[in-house]
Amino acid sequence: MTTLLALDPGKTTGMSWWYYDDTKHLTFLRYEQIKGGLQGIIDEFMNIKPAIYDVIVCESFKLDGRTPNPDITPLQIEGVLSYASKLYGIPVVYQPNNMKAHATDEFLKKHDLWFKGAPHATDSARHAIAYMKRIKHRPTLEHYFK
Repeated sequence: MTTLLALDPGKTTGMSWWYYDDTKHLTFLRYEQIKGGLQGIIDEFMNIKPAIYDVIVCESFKLDGRTPNPDITPLQIEGVLSYASKLYGIPVVYQPNNMKAHATDEFLKKHDLWFKGAPHATDSARHAIAYMKRIKHRPTLEHYFK
């Protein structure tokens, strides 16, 4: 069984927990929204013992000049994830924000993965689905995209 933690980092970070294996599609376990930006994530990682995850999937932050005064909290959180990756030996996969297009609002609602009132956690679910498409995980593709 592979455990996956998906994140949409920011001042409020969306997180969702999943599992899958060679024959089982990506299956949702739970979600949460962590407030407090960088410190919130540091505190959360100290509480959840990241070593229990096989892979972490996270939206990557890009300073591309489109935002006049960008909030760099996501970039700081990426630093924490990079440290956790080395400390616990967990791969972190960074994905561009356009990966969210792989799981539209309609798609998430149809599959009961729309977390009402938790938009950042919902975006973390988009990243989990996009990751599974990216690795071409057949059971997930057959379950969600038949």
